[in-house]
Amino acid sequence: MGKKILIVDDDAMNRKLAGMMLKKGQHEVETAQSGDEGIRLLKDAAFDVLLLDVEMPEKNGIETLAQIRQEGLGEGMKVLFLTGNEESEVSDAIRELNADGYIKKPFKPQELLTAVEG
Repeated sequence: MGKKILIVDDDAMNRKLAGMMLKKGQHEVETAQSGDEGIRLLKDAAFDVLLLDVEMPEKNGIETLAQIRQEGLGEGMKVLFLTGNEESEVSDAIRELNADGYIKKPFKPQELLTAVEG
């Protein structure tokens, strides 16, 4: 049985590509185009994995995860940032917000599946 995954990314193509890759791996996927939309979905359903884009307008991924943690959402959920930046850009946020790591964009299908399933 696959995992239930929420992808939060303002880029429609990234959401579509990641969703297709993960669905091929037998995972259930929901998407949101903003941090606020992702938070609303987390209030309504439990997810196993959150893939969270770092660079988004209005509320970036780091701010979004800070709010998720503050509201006590997603207990036990694996959180992976999606970023085009170098690790140093997100490493502090990973530690401070108890995220599980990051996936560098553009991601390869196998890298994405390994990170989600690992």
